[in-house]
Amino acid sequence: MTQKIKLQVRGQEIADLLRQVGRGEVAARLVAPSCSWQQVYAGNVEFDINGYRVVIFNDCDELDYVDSVVTPDNRVGDFEEWYAQGEEPISLLTKVEQVAIASKLRAATA
Repeated sequence: MTQKIKLQVRGQEIADLLRQVGRGEVAARLVAPSCSWQQVYAGNVEFDINGYRVVIFNDCDELDYVDSVVTPDNRVGDFEEWYAQGEEPISLLTKVEQVAIASKLRAATA
């Protein structure tokens, strides 16, 4: 019996992607328009960012953590793995970067 190995995405890769969002180089688009940043005041919000499916936990309108990611080439990453390795993407960002990214996520549409 062969076991399929899932290729993992590193937290740094996602932090870099989010930095691009914050700088306006790439757009974050809502996957489900009925679940915008403002409508999901405390919970997961899913975005498409350059083909990456990025699920971010919105904690009372604050950028809290990246819950999970699936990359365009089907690599995966999630909070537990990143946290255990000390590389949760939001924790790798400066406060200024987090504010810029949160602003873009609030404005995201489908």
